[in-house]
Amino acid sequence: MAMGRLGGIAALALALVVATGAVAADMGMMAASQMKTAIDRAKLAQSAADLKSVKENLQEVVNCIEGPKGGMFKAMDAMGKAQCKGNGLSADAKAAGSKWAGALPWIEVANDIAAVGLKAQTTAKAKAAAWGTQATLEHVDKAMMMKK
Repeated sequence: MAMGRLGGIAALALALVVATGAVAADMGMMAASQMKTAIDRAKLAQSAADLKSVKENLQEVVNCIEGPKGGMFKAMDAMGKAQCKGNGLSADAKAAGSKWAGALPWIEVANDIAAVGLKAQTTAKAKAAAWGTQATLEHVDKAMMMKK
């Protein structure tokens, strides 16, 4: 009887490990999607014609990084939702586990740079922040691709 319980406990523990791995993989895929969207929006910010458009694109970058619970999150579309799905790049990268652990400081720095652009008073400074944000996120993306 004791062996049956131990076997059941072992099976439960194995199922938990497998489920945890699956959740981490899903969070990793979500983080990768959010990373792509954030990079694309940083690029769009650099080519925007005016300060308002640059800031709108940078806001979407921040939304992708922070997610709906972020301190600087701001709903962007008519339905009150951001383009990025999930909990935000930072949260989903944390949930993805050790593969993403080294990326977190870089993601936070990219968010800080985007925040500078949101506060910018000139189009040139906002675009410079967009470039810095893009470069930082692309550095992370490249490092993550090398880990595959």
